[in-house]
Amino acid sequence: MGCGMVRKIDELGRVVLPKEMRRILNIKTGSSVGMVIDENNRIVLSKFSEIENVLNMAMGLGKILFEKLDLKCLICDDDKVLGVVGESKKDFLGKKILYIKDMEIKTMKINMFLDTIRKDEITIYPIILQGFVKGYILVFGNNLKTNNVKLLLDYFSVLIED
Repeated sequence: MGCGMVRKIDELGRVVLPKEMRRILNIKTGSSVGMVIDENNRIVLSKFSEIENVLNMAMGLGKILFEKLDLKCLICDDDKVLGVVGESKKDFLGKKILYIKDMEIKTMKINMFLDTIRKDEITIYPIILQGFVKGYILVFGNNLKTNNVKLLLDYFSVLIED
């Protein structure tokens, strides 16, 4: 297992996650953390991604875009690629994202392939949960300018909000 650290529990039952661990896991103030008790009665903490709850729906949408319009998709949360449609999973899945800002990729560590795509061949759509952007669908291909893509993604956004 990784780096081990010991922390004391305060009088309110709180434990501080060391800065080094928060940095490694990209846990920021306000991030959600999941907790489970494993089979050995150990508490296991992990960064919680709300987008994983809608991943199946996003993957279904990605499959429609790929099969009907030949558009490839990556489904991401703020940290990493969670789903891949139309490209090699091993090249993308789980790769870290440095950041997405203002619906534009500033820098991504996912694959040199994205660096070779023209800007007009990639569009980023936010996945909004409870009024907040929780993830993104990155759509790339030659058919991006069709209204069908926007209609599908707008419908997908409505499904998540309901």
